[in-house]
Amino acid sequence: MSSPWLTVPGGRIPDAATTLVVCFAPTGAHGSTFAGWRDRLPEDTALALVVPPGRGTRVDEEPVTDMAAFADAVAAGTRELLGARRLVLIGVSLGALLAYETCRRLLDSGVPVARLCAVAGQCPGDFHGRGEEVTVEDARAFVAGTGLTDPELLADPEFEEVLLPPVLADLRLAAGYDGRRGDVPQVGLRAVWATDDPHVPEVTVRRWAEWTRGECTVASVEGGHYAHQENPDAVISACLGTLPGTRPSRRSVLGAGATAVASTVLGLGAVASTSPAARADAAATGSASFDGDATDPVGLAVAMIRQNTSNPGDGAVTLPLARMLQGIFRSAGAGTEIVPTPKDGNVHFFARVPGSGPVTKKPLVLLGHSDVVPAIGDRWETDPFAGEIKDGKLYGRGSLDMKGVNAAFVAALLRHVREGAAFDRDIVFWSDCDEEQGPYGVRWFLTEHPGKVAAGAVITEGGWVLNQRDGTTPMIASLTCNDKRSLLLRLETASYATHTSKPFSGQAVIRLGEVLDQLGQWRARVRPNALSRRYFAELAEATTDRSFAGALREMLDARTDRQRDRAGEEVVRLSETPELHNAMLRTTLAFTAAQSGYYPSIVPGTATAEFRAAFLPGADDPGRVVAELRSLIGSRATLSVVGNPGESEQQALDRLRGYLATPDSDYDTDVFRAWQRAVRRTHPGARATACQFEAVTSAVPFREQNVPVYGMYPFTVNRDMLKRMHGTDEHIGVEALRQGTETVYQLLAGLRTDI
Repeated sequence: MSSPWLTVPGGRIPDAATTLVVCFAPTGAHGSTFAGWRDRLPEDTALALVVPPGRGTRVDEEPVTDMAAFADAVAAGTRELLGARRLVLIGVSLGALLAYETCRRLLDSGVPVARLCAVAGQCPGDFHGRGEEVTVEDARAFVAGTGLTDPELLADPEFEEVLLPPVLADLRLAAGYDGRRGDVPQVGLRAVWATDDPHVPEVTVRRWAEWTRGECTVASVEGGHYAHQENPDAVISACLGTLPGTRPSRRSVLGAGATAVASTVLGLGAVASTSPAARADAAATGSASFDGDATDPVGLAVAMIRQNTSNPGDGAVTLPLARMLQGIFRSAGAGTEIVPTPKDGNVHFFARVPGSGPVTKKPLVLLGHSDVVPAIGDRWETDPFAGEIKDGKLYGRGSLDMKGVNAAFVAALLRHVREGAAFDRDIVFWSDCDEEQGPYGVRWFLTEHPGKVAAGAVITEGGWVLNQRDGTTPMIASLTCNDKRSLLLRLETASYATHTSKPFSGQAVIRLGEVLDQLGQWRARVRPNALSRRYFAELAEATTDRSFAGALREMLDARTDRQRDRAGEEVVRLSETPELHNAMLRTTLAFTAAQSGYYPSIVPGTATAEFRAAFLPGADDPGRVVAELRSLIGSRATLSVVGNPGESEQQALDRLRGYLATPDSDYDTDVFRAWQRAVRRTHPGARATACQFEAVTSAVPFREQNVPVYGMYPFTVNRDMLKRMHGTDEHIGVEALRQGTETVYQLLAGLRTDI
């Protein structure tokens, strides 16, 4: 169901819906910015998204730059969809103004509005309709300044051609808008500010109280300017809390992560949130069944991807996925357990296939994580939670990291169960809930439930399978035996704040850019550790590219730092997966966030950025790298180490040194040898070697107990696939997934006692 300006996810409004929520996107965005909201709303509440021309499905149409025309069109579409339902309007940033003007028109036409919600938006009185000229450069600066997209993507002319026109149109719309025109409406209003929003502070949000003749409540939520994507549960709770007559969502996530309501205006009460008991009760009803073949990894992976387990930073809602897995394993006769954490709906899932006969070996744990990073802020060609298969590739958030691996684990294990396998130890499948972010992951579980798993060995995410340059011939497969570890660092530049009419040299934002550019060109010395050296020695034997093999051997044989650096750079240049191999050779810096500014007519006095330094065990000392970076930037910026709450810099560095001192997992084990035999069967001709992982997994808590942990992504990958990990259009190859599942099956076959 839709009108030209509104679309309803799923195609129709459910008959049971008594409330319609219409959402207005921020500057330059379209309806997909609320993609994760549909299943989070109360079950009697339907979602409609404003779809303006010039973006999304209407990208070929001319954008609207007149506020009145925009609001008139949305009001007409809303009247068409509303029927007898109660109406709530929610706008984010510029969308708050659009929602406000739409509200005015609906009320003028006799359509009641139950509530108007302004999230992270400046109030109408901040806009005076002077119609200042807005240029493409202004749009580009806005995108860069608000973090609307990755600066590297913005530098792509094709991407810029798609992104900038709607941003430019919206900025022109705002420039011509005078919020003081028209009557102040009589409507209940919620004004929501995000505690870490650098662009719209609390004082700005509070001014919304002047723009309604009804009741106004100010609420706060954790998050930045795009909190509706970063922390959707809290924003939904702040907007819809205490709305009479609504029932909890099946996912029971309203209110989760909210700072609660910080304050009230005009003497009104605070926003209420659903009680923890009620949320847990409702979450328990959320589940999904799987009707396919449980030994088919592709069907399993699709079903897992369709369970949106996005982790906004404090843990995901994983209970529905756990219920689905529970049904799959129970149908196969395996024992299961769901272990809750203190966060509602956030659980660990276990399935155990007992060993047969006199079992003397501790369990092998197949450790996956059910949470995934959010799919926000970037434009996907497919729905990130649809599990779409196209051109032989399975697309979706988590397809690579790591629901594809989970599907391979489950399908391979259940194939053995179906065959009546007898293993020489228990095989445990564990789906962890807080691997990406959050406090209730593996370390929490092992601390709170000591001895419950008692693993003898763990296999989780890690090493890769690579082909020769022809893209089809197997070259090398790696099983990782240790992880890199990272340190979060923060930069701050300072000058002074002033009016934008008086810009000056040395502004904080400019200084920050200069320092970031210098750090972006910094390169650590090439220092492969023992695991990396083992891998690259095997790679030199495996590759059919003679130049590449020569560079690898020259790097490994180098006697001086200068020779090793020069050869290492040549290795990276010649590699088919340069980002991967570069990360296995040295300390790397990855830049993740930049913030500055809080008001359009103020030159900010400070600017900050955050980045991660990732270290190889046995290579660079973190303290020396921090000192080197400080020496590089001098007095132009302040560089600080971001540790755990209450941790000093020295404590954070010492903790990291402890992680880096964790010894490699022993690769003289029956599990490692079973993997090598499996690779030889499924990837003939490929060399199977121990390796250093370039990222971080949940291995350390096990390694602190001297449990060997091995990492693998069992399917073949290429550079494009690796670049899309945690990125846009994440995908894996369908046939590669099937082949990788066969590798896991053959590995487990090496632990059977009946064949």
